[in-house]
Amino acid sequence: MIRIIFIVVAFLMLVGGVIGGLYYWGVDPLAKLGLHLNTAPAGPVGPPPPAPPAYVDFGLLLVPVIQDHEVRHQAEMILRLRVDPGKKDAVAQELPRLQAGYLEDMMDYLPQALRDGSDLDLSAIRLRLMAVSARVMGSRTAVKDIIVENSELK
Repeated sequence: MIRIIFIVVAFLMLVGGVIGGLYYWGVDPLAKLGLHLNTAPAGPVGPPPPAPPAYVDFGLLLVPVIQDHEVRHQAEMILRLRVDPGKKDAVAQELPRLQAGYLEDMMDYLPQALRDGSDLDLSAIRLRLMAVSARVMGSRTAVKDIIVENSELK
């Protein structure tokens, strides 16, 4: 009797090993036999996840800070624009206009902001660049956010 129990246990372990090995190698042995295990929930499927954000690399923005009719400082900022995935090409085509708008606005703003010897205020710069983006692109929905990665005042 004990011998039969050992044979049955060994057979079950052999079958389990074979099925586990087949699953490991990507073969579903139960599907080949017509048996399907329902592992998916029966409830309604939720909305698809949102698309990942798309980025347009603006590159380096060099802004000369002119105070008292001479260049006192130079601000360097590396910018990335977070945009809607569908509008990435439109924003990429407008990069020259955005660069001109950013440079013009920063040349007006930075001499006043740095008059008292303070450092670059990145949150104020980001908000101003967002306003310029909306003005140049004609809508507030094209550029979602501006990321100032490296900023330095020389």
